[in-house]
Amino acid sequence: MKYLTKAVLNVKPKRIVLITLLGLCSIQNSFAATQEELEARISMLEQKLLALSEESIDLKKQVIESNKQLAQLNKNIQQQQIVINNQQKALKNQSVALAQTSTKIPASKQNQTQPNINSKSVVQQKPTVDNQIVIVNDTKQSDNVAPTSQTKSVKNSFTLSEFKDYIKDEIGFSFNGYFRGGWSTSQNGKPKNYAEGALGRFGNEYGGWYDLVFKQKVYDEDGHRVDAIVMIDGNVATNKAAGLFNTQDDNIMQFSDIYLSTKGFVPGFPDANLWVGKHSLPYNEIQMLDWKTQKTPAGGGIGIEDLGIGVGKLDLALVRADVNVKQVKKVEVVNNGNTEIQTVTKHEEVDLNEIEFRYRDIPLWQDATLAINGRYSAPNKSKIQDSVSVKNAWLGSLVLRQNNFFGGFNQWTLQTATNSVASQLANINTNNPEFAANSDNDYIGTHTGGKAYRLVSEGEAYLADKVIVAHALALTTGTDVYSYDLNLAHTDFSSFKSAIRPAYIWDNYNQSGIELGYFRQKNKVKGKSYNEEGFKTTIFHSFKVGESILTSRPDIRFYVSYIESLQNEISKFDFNGKDNQISFGVQTEVWF
Repeated sequence: MKYLTKAVLNVKPKRIVLITLLGLCSIQNSFAATQEELEARISMLEQKLLALSEESIDLKKQVIESNKQLAQLNKNIQQQQIVINNQQKALKNQSVALAQTSTKIPASKQNQTQPNINSKSVVQQKPTVDNQIVIVNDTKQSDNVAPTSQTKSVKNSFTLSEFKDYIKDEIGFSFNGYFRGGWSTSQNGKPKNYAEGALGRFGNEYGGWYDLVFKQKVYDEDGHRVDAIVMIDGNVATNKAAGLFNTQDDNIMQFSDIYLSTKGFVPGFPDANLWVGKHSLPYNEIQMLDWKTQKTPAGGGIGIEDLGIGVGKLDLALVRADVNVKQVKKVEVVNNGNTEIQTVTKHEEVDLNEIEFRYRDIPLWQDATLAINGRYSAPNKSKIQDSVSVKNAWLGSLVLRQNNFFGGFNQWTLQTATNSVASQLANINTNNPEFAANSDNDYIGTHTGGKAYRLVSEGEAYLADKVIVAHALALTTGTDVYSYDLNLAHTDFSSFKSAIRPAYIWDNYNQSGIELGYFRQKNKVKGKSYNEEGFKTTIFHSFKVGESILTSRPDIRFYVSYIESLQNEISKFDFNGKDNQISFGVQTEVWF
């Protein structure tokens, strides 16, 4: 009894409880169990109790962390509610202010730099309220990972416009483009456009051209970005209900651009854009005449843009633009035992490579920049094409741009060209400086070193607070070029083309005005002169967004146009048997 009592007293209270529980669960086995078995069972129960205790501690930590996250989320919600309330108050105050104000800042007093003009630029009308939204970053940072420069610079507050750009950039996909179209008729049947590249396109075009651009971000990490870009363009005829794609009804479509654009891959130039694919350096369009001073259609190539060198930026490109050449040959043909000489036409495809550079954004004086551009077109004939005649060609340009020019801008372009490119400048209508004669990539005519020179002015200015005027003027001359209009070589020519459009600004959404166009061209071949002359008057009213004529869209135009051909010795053009036409119509034009 003495020893039993001693053994019981040596057992700790916790073990007494465990022994009791063990005994209640298995009374019969407890009597048979030895001292060692009891100790082993007690040790096992202690381990289970310790594990339960550790799980309880982890659970408490998770509850504390969840409470912290809920508190932060509640704080962010409160901040966002405050911002929303401030937005509502600001919008309400703005509405009251607009209702009480009937005047606005004169356009001529606005000190804004006009954006670069191109067919896809848009002036957006932004609200004056700096609307803010709060972005909650719910990404949980690991305790074992040190914060990077990206995690340190996470932005959680954006304006509405910044938020839209943020979402667009995060998704990485964008769709934008351009189209025009509308209804038209005339007093003499179907309306016909005449010399829109010389008289002006306003009230003198009736097609439905479009550009569709699809862009998808492929990669964007560590300052390296890759985008896949596809551009589709073409025309939809607006005179017929059916719009099946075919060239006969002027319903056409093409993939004009398919290329990969990158940034961050050119050593030493992190902002340079390196692209590869079917693409070229940007076009520069003279909007009112609907042709380009800079255009290099490409089948495929490689280019680098935005190389910051010296005081300006350098763009370089090397592209393919093969041409089709028709060769007329005399061959001997045996017919019924008789040998005859027959004339056959053979088509040859000649490899053509064009290298182009542009050194631009050279500062001159306040708000003025200069660009120096050059392009060389080099035929690469095979050994079996010695009889094929395709001449190389040069195009050189100086471009002076003056922003804040009487509240608008003005751009002057001085150009010189040789051979087939010079011949393009002799056209009455489209004067794009391209190597091939047409969109079918045909090389036509005899080119013997002819040269052409051109001075172009385009821009807009505010003559008064409510009066704006846009213009496009082109003076061109050339010697010994091939005339695509007359199909005659060794042609000397001179031309003057103009379109001027003054308008009265009723408000930000309404303009009324007139566009006046006049052109005259003289071609001289072997002592004989051919003259072409015409004028156009278009009266219009536009529903639009923004005051600018050249840099704001969308635009809905109601117009009446009178066009007359005074001389047509070059084009032989007529308006359904007449020398003049009155047309009526409404046209829309939009960039999106």
